[in-house]
Formats: sequence, structure tokens, C-alpha cells
Amino acid sequence: MSTRILLLDDEPLYHKMIQRALGNEDFIFETAFNGREGLEKAVQSRPDLIITDVMMPEMNGYAFTRALRRRPEFASTPVLVLSAQSEIQDKIKSFEAGADEHLVKPFQPAELQTRVKSLLRRAALLQTSVPPATATPHQQAHLIAFHSLRGGVGNSTLAVNTALALQNLWGKRTLLMDLSMLAGEVALLLDEPIKRSWADIARFNAETLDEIALQSIIGRHESGLHFIPAPTLPAEAERISPEVYQKALEILRRQYDYLIADLPHDFSDICLHTLDHADRIVLPLAPEIASARAATLALETYDQLEYPAEKIVPVVNTTCSGPGISRQKLEKALGKRIPLVLPHEPQIFIRALNYGQPVITHATDSRSCALLEDFAFYLSRPEDKKSRPPKPSPSWERVYRRFLARRQHA
Repeated sequence: MSTRILLLDDEPLYHKMIQRALGNEDFIFETAFNGREGLEKAVQSRPDLIITDVMMPEMNGYAFTRALRRRPEFASTPVLVLSAQSEIQDKIKSFEAGADEHLVKPFQPAELQTRVKSLLRRAALLQTSVPPATATPHQQAHLIAFHSLRGGVGNSTLAVNTALALQNLWGKRTLLMDLSMLAGEVALLLDEPIKRSWADIARFNAETLDEIALQSIIGRHESGLHFIPAPTLPAEAERISPEVYQKALEILRRQYDYLIADLPHDFSDICLHTLDHADRIVLPLAPEIASARAATLALETYDQLEYPAEKIVPVVNTTCSGPGISRQKLEKALGKRIPLVLPHEPQIFIRALNYGQPVITHATDSRSCALLEDFAFYLSRPEDKKSRPPKPSPSWERVYRRFLARRQHA
């Protein structure tokens, strides 16, 4: 079956150069000379991949990509920006607009071929993933919320890695929600472009929002994990009403087995609604006095909200080298057991942040990866933990081997 590729560039020469570079494959090409024309042709022909320049008349490549991503039918269509603009801020603009790749002109034909094949292969994998079916009425998603009143303690990192670990452990329908609407990092940590986000359902109200609209904003990571990014621009976050979010959460809890929420550092309406419905609240902190104080304030608020004590799970992320407050002193100060203390492993976590390579998927031999896998098992739905899965995943096997080793040494 032929692959349809739409080319956008105001220079006909580049149309010919791209076609020549890709000409040995079974491609059908269509061309446009500006973003407005490109958008019309995309709607008409529904291409499998789009390659667009940036500097074009009437509508540039960034505006074209943003307009394209606002249409649900193009939420997962691969877009490659091919531009003479090579600065890092230009690449960031491409990804913020929703592009999958940014390649600089003049290009090498071999590199363009490789990028195109990679994008098409990835799109094919995402299309074969089965969309989540509605869960049985008595089995709503197990909701785990990550919440801290202090930034810099790894809230997003823990949420992303726990979500990936749960996906790897059980292979069940798992969704990661980036609810830090003003400055979300989930897409960045997963190395995924923001094609659509919470902002794209802002036009709905609680009565008109449905499963189809929600599915259009859900991204799919190569691991099988689903995710909803935070809006790209802070102004877009302001348009999302608490009522729309509440309806969205109600629908998503029927569709998934696990929901993981990366929450902002506050008690806003959206944050409170998530905390109210969470089965577990993970409270990250660092082993230092300011972080311990913020955690204590959060615990006091949870107590005022009458959350059950067993719902709250403090974890320590050792964010700096040198002496810090000990686990025993932190447990005494918080009045709660701390089931996880992540070690100080700056190399793997800095790489994870800078390259979008989560510890769970790219540092599988590290101590932190083992601890995060075990922690995800600890947070799992009780009925999932009771028996061996019919087809245990490699992740489940690793967790089980570590459990046996600890029991032998106990």
C-alpha cells in the first residue's frame, strides 16, 4: 500500500529535492506552497506524513502545525519540520507547535530517509495499539496522585517513572495525566511532542464532553503508556474549567485500569478534586528542612480534609550529595513510615531529564530503577498483587526475584 506524503514549501526546488531523496520508496507526493494551502490539502487527502518548511507566506510552518494539531483526525499524523532555521529555540518552537521532528536545511538524503522511515514506523505502531475499552462498571481505575507543595523534589520524575513501571508490570491500560497546567513536564520527560493537550477540550462543557473528545488529546508512548500533556502556553491552562476536568476524570476512570496524576504544587480546584478521588497520594520530599516543612504542611491539610492515613505515602528523593536529614528523623517528624528512599544518582537522572530517557526504560541496571519498580508494585491495585500473572512480564519477574531475595535474608 502506497504512503501519502504532503510537502509544504514555498520553493518548488525543495519539493523536487525531497521527492528525489525519498523517491526509491513507494511514496505518493502532494505539494503545497504555504500553510493555508497545506491545511486544505491535508483535510482533503489525509496524508500519512507531512514535511513542512517554516518560513512560508500566508501561514508559516509553526502556525500550520498548530492548526493541524487542533483537528482530532490529525492528532497522531507525523509532522517533520524541514527548515534552514537551526538554533535550539527554533527546534523548541517546532516541538511546541506539535511537530515530531526538526531537520535542518540543507539536509542529507540518507538522514531524511532515516527520519521519515522512523516516523512512519512509529505511527504504524501507535495505530496498532488497541484504544482503551470501557472498564467494567464495578472496576474503576486505580488512581495514584503525586503531590508536593515544594518544587524541585522530583514530583514529575516520580510520576513518569511510576506510570511506566506500572505499564511494564501489568500491561494494563495505564494513563499518565499532566495536571501541572502552567508548566507541565510530562511530555518533555517522555521525549514526546505536544500534539494536543488539556487545552483542546477547553471549548467543551461538562454536558458535551465525551469519550471521543478525550481520546483525541491522549498521546501514546512507545512503551504502551498513554498520556495527556499539559498545555504548551500558561494562558491556555486558564480556559480549562474544574467542571470539565471533573467530567473528564469521571470518563477516564471508566476507561483505564491505572491513572497516574502529576499534580501542581498547590490546592487548586483541579488538584483537590484529584486528591479527593485518589486511592493513593504520593508525597515526595527531599532530605532537607524546607522540604520536610512543606511535607508537614501538606500532611496537616490532608488531615483537615479527612483523608485516611493509609492513603498517604511519603517518599524521599535524595536530590543532593552530602549529609541530609536521615530517614528515621524524617519518619519521626512526619509521623509516617517512608517506604521509598531514592539514592543520589545524578548521572542517570540528569540524563533522563536532558534527553527524555526515563530511568525505568533507559537505566534498567541501576539501583534507582529497581527501587522504582518495587515501589510501583507496592502502589499497585491489591487484587493485581495477590497472584502471579498468567504471562509475567520481565519487570514482574525482576520484582519477584528481589522479593524472594529479601525474604531469604530476613
